[in-house]
Amino acid sequence: MRKIVSVCLTFLMVAVIVAGCGSNSGGANGNRAPQGASNSGNGGAAAEKVTVSLWILDDHTWIDGAVEDFNAANENIKIEVSKYGVDPLKEALKVAANSKTLPNLWFTWGGSLGSFYAENGLTADLTQIAQDHNWSAIYNQSAIEMATYNGKVSGIPYKLNAVDMWYSKKVYDELGLSAPATFEDFEGQLQKIKDGGYIPLALGGKNGWHIMRLTEQLVEYFGGAELHDKLSKLEASWNDPAVVQTFEKIKEYTDKGYFPKGHVAIDQQEAINQFYPAKAALSVEGTWLDRNITAAGFSPADFGVFKFPTERVSVFAEMFQVKGGMEQAELDATIKVGEYLTSPEVVNKYIDTYGTPATLNVNFTDNTPNVKPLLDLASKGGFLIMDQALPQEMTQKLFEAQDKVALGEWTPQQAAEEMEKAASAIKSK
Repeated sequence: MRKIVSVCLTFLMVAVIVAGCGSNSGGANGNRAPQGASNSGNGGAAAEKVTVSLWILDDHTWIDGAVEDFNAANENIKIEVSKYGVDPLKEALKVAANSKTLPNLWFTWGGSLGSFYAENGLTADLTQIAQDHNWSAIYNQSAIEMATYNGKVSGIPYKLNAVDMWYSKKVYDELGLSAPATFEDFEGQLQKIKDGGYIPLALGGKNGWHIMRLTEQLVEYFGGAELHDKLSKLEASWNDPAVVQTFEKIKEYTDKGYFPKGHVAIDQQEAINQFYPAKAALSVEGTWLDRNITAAGFSPADFGVFKFPTERVSVFAEMFQVKGGMEQAELDATIKVGEYLTSPEVVNKYIDTYGTPATLNVNFTDNTPNVKPLLDLASKGGFLIMDQALPQEMTQKLFEAQDKVALGEWTPQQAAEEMEKAASAIKSK
C-alpha cells in the first residue's frame, strides 16, 4: 500500500510541476510540489475541487495573506481557515477528536500534546511522504523528530521555539538594573522591581502553562539537568527536595507580590498586557514575542532577553498534523497545503509575523531583534517544555499543584507528594 501511495504521489507531483512550468505563478522547491502553483489550464478535464480545512491560532496573522495567495493560484484546492485562542483550540481539538470531526490540517504542539492524536490513530502516517518529498533537506531535523511518534512522522514541521526571560528595558533603565548573572542577583532584582512600583513577573496562572514556564526553570535550577529530565520521563521521584524548593519559591513569590495580583485567575494575555507598556518588568516568553509586541503597538527594541541562571533553556516544536483516513486526493491536497504554508517562499515573505520557522534557509529581519539572541541562548542546550515532555495527566496535576500552593491549600511538601502520587498512578497503568 505504501508503494502505491508513493507512486500516486510521484505522478501527482509530476503533473503539478508540468502545470506550474506553464504558469506565471509559483515555482518548484527542490523535490517538493510547486508552492502555490496553479493547477488549472493544463488542457485536461477539471478535477473535482477539494476543500482543505485548517485550524490555527488566531495570533498567526500571516496566515490570511498566505491563504489568499494559495486560493488565488489553485483552482481545484481551497483552504478554509478557523482561528482559535490557545486554550480554545485545545478544547476544540479534544471535542473534534472525540466526535471524529477533526479538520484536514490543524496546528498543535509536539511532545505529549501532539502524541494524543498520533497514538489514538487520528493522524496520517507521513513517514513515506517525508522521505519522498525530502523533508530532511527542508526542515530542521529536531523539528521532524519532535513531530515523530513511535517511529512514524505525524505532522508537518512548522516552528521551533526557545523560551526564556524577557525584560523591559524601560523598567530596567529606570531602576538602574542590568541582566542578572546569578540566581541571587535575579531574586534581588525582583524585590527592587516591586519596591520601584512595578510588577516583577508578568505571568498569569489561569490554565497553568504560563506559570509553568517559571516552574520548570526553577526545577532545572534546584535539581539540575539530569534530575529535570528524569522527572519529565517519570524516572525519578517527584517527592524530591528540588521539587519542594521549586514550590516554595512559587509560594514565596506569590506572598511577596511578585506576580500580578490574583495571578491564579489571570490568563497569559492579561498578564502580558502589563508587560508591553512597562507596567511589569519581566516575563517568561518565547521567540514569538517580538511580533506580538509589534502587533500590540509597541517596539521590540524596548525589550531584551537574558538567560535564567541555568545551563539550558526551554524549547519546543509546533507542527501541522494531518487527519488520518482521508481519500488519496484529499490527502494529496492537504499535504500540498501544509508544505506550502511551511515553504521557504511563504516563510520569507511573512518572516516578521511568521515566528521562528522549522523551515531551513530562511532570513530574519531587524524587525525581530530578539529572535536571534534568544536562539543563541538555546544553542548551549535545551529541555523540552514541561507541558509537552510530561504525560498530560501529570501536566494537569502540576497546574493544580501550582494553584494550590499559591493559594495556601497545599504546602510545598504536599504538592511534591501529590505529584509523586500522580506519577505512580500513571506508571502503574
